[in-house]
Amino acid sequence: MNSLKPLHWVALTLALGIVAFAGIAHFQYFGSISFLGAVFLVEVIIACLWKYDERFFILLMIAFLWAGMHVPLQDAWTSGRWVVLSVGALVGYAVWMNDPRRRFRLVHLLALFCVASAFVSATVSPFLQMSAFKGFSLLLLFLYCAAGARLAVLGREDRFFRGLLLGCEMVVYGTAICYFVTGQAVWGNPNSLGAAMSIGIFPVLLWGWLTSDGRTIRFRRLVALILCTYLIVFSMARAGIISIVLVTLIFCFCLHQYKLLARLVGLALLFAAVTGVFAPDTLSRSFGEMTDAILYKGHKNDGVLGSRRSPWEKSLSIIKEHPWFGTGYGTSPTGEDPGLNFGKFASSSETSREHGSGYITLAEWVGLLGVLPFVALLVITARNVWRVCVWMNRTSNARHYSIPVAMVVLSGLLHANFEDWLFAVGAYPCVYFWVFAFLLADLMPSPALVQASPVIIRSSTLPASYEAVASSR
Repeated sequence: MNSLKPLHWVALTLALGIVAFAGIAHFQYFGSISFLGAVFLVEVIIACLWKYDERFFILLMIAFLWAGMHVPLQDAWTSGRWVVLSVGALVGYAVWMNDPRRRFRLVHLLALFCVASAFVSATVSPFLQMSAFKGFSLLLLFLYCAAGARLAVLGREDRFFRGLLLGCEMVVYGTAICYFVTGQAVWGNPNSLGAAMSIGIFPVLLWGWLTSDGRTIRFRRLVALILCTYLIVFSMARAGIISIVLVTLIFCFCLHQYKLLARLVGLALLFAAVTGVFAPDTLSRSFGEMTDAILYKGHKNDGVLGSRRSPWEKSLSIIKEHPWFGTGYGTSPTGEDPGLNFGKFASSSETSREHGSGYITLAEWVGLLGVLPFVALLVITARNVWRVCVWMNRTSNARHYSIPVAMVVLSGLLHANFEDWLFAVGAYPCVYFWVFAFLLADLMPSPALVQASPVIIRSSTLPASYEAVASSR
């Protein structure tokens, strides 16, 4: 061993010399912001790979959130998020395959069929290269969900969900400061604000508040929950409001929390009554404006779904024109001339438009034949949510990690009826939703577990076998 030490020093010297030579030869690049940003991104990725299970999920969500929000350096993360997703998917798969817990389920097989369907639909797209890259992004997402995301959660559920709850609180308070103090609409479109709060934040905070034991933590989470609800109403996003109402009803009924539901309804009526006493004109005007904004979206003469009727009819007509394999995954040609500056990797006004529903969008992209594996994947996902709800109804026990995951998935399935993000991999709700949809298959409670008592899950155990039960801390 001692005879190898000089060779180690020679190798280290040569490596440092090569790095120094490369740095001097390309010294001019160090004056480029883009180059320095790329170097910084590589350093961050390496630091997160050092403790992949603890850090990489956080980095992935930050990358996609940053790219989708109106904040400084948004354009840099528009490209950087794909680097993060690619590294996370490939490294996560390599690590998971060497993990003794490795196991793939029906949901993973269906996801593979979905990717194959996306690539088949790309062959008939007028934008072949773009559609193929969209399909490849779906492959990376599903690969990360099947491996990397499981490493982040399985075996360390308590730490993950405590961190998730804290992160949700921080996002709510930060959003409230941006909107109500500084006046910065960091989420951009009000629908984006509604989607972020109703899918990613509200179900987790609702579960976290109900299962909190300490008074301080319970009160803090209640304040965050109320503030999150107000932000959703403030956005006037119809999909978000419908989602949280239905999730709350299902959550309370399944757990037999009828008193809690009555208190929530009473609190809402009390708030409206107090407002009516002190400012009746404001209440009347606000109610009228909110009714028009939420129910009709400025299309009162066309009915409640007037704002969605036009994109739905347009999508249905295109499905009739391309019934079998659609227009190509991720592409919806509008008939406009792309011109010379057309990008082959990013969506543009020539290749995308509003559809008014994630399910109709998918049918237009991949056609009636290509949509079959996607339908099967959605059915399996909905069935998992149903099984969790049945377990909740039988046990009336909220201390199980599958519950917040199921509520997030349920909220996403409801919300996707009115928005297009469900299979748009570049959108942060899509990444967040499918990570939780895949995790739900691993965190399902056993039918034999009737009374789930608080237990601590060791890092070497698999929740699917040992029951991932929320601790009381």
